[in-house]
Amino acid sequence: MNAVLRDKVFMRLLSPEGQELPVLSHLTYDARDPYAVTVGFTHAGFVYAEWRLDRDMLRDGMAHPVGEGDVRMWPVLNGTREELRIELAHTTVFTVWAPSLRRFLERTYEEVPAGRERLEDLDAFLAELLAAG
Repeated sequence: MNAVLRDKVFMRLLSPEGQELPVLSHLTYDARDPYAVTVGFTHAGFVYAEWRLDRDMLRDGMAHPVGEGDVRMWPVLNGTREELRIELAHTTVFTVWAPSLRRFLERTYEEVPAGRERLEDLDAFLAELLAAG
């Protein structure tokens, strides 16, 4: 079965000046690409950016800092609000409410448990991935 799971969550874009802008994001998990969660940032029906993030990094980042290079994640408390902070390309920082992300990730691990990920047709997957880029 090649399930595709989707959810919408509000993330907050943090400006360098400390302002926060709510941004609707679309989370997508496709079992054909079992290691990744795609996060699409949208406004008024337009997709402004899409990032493919490592599913395990998202899970682990809610417990402790992970990542290096273009993607880093770490847990934060905003008052009593448990959040995951995601830094992309050393410049863009988003936060997401950890419980909503955790619920989505739990669904992905129910569909494809950790350690059971498989790329059935790697050549076809790579061709599709490169064609989309």
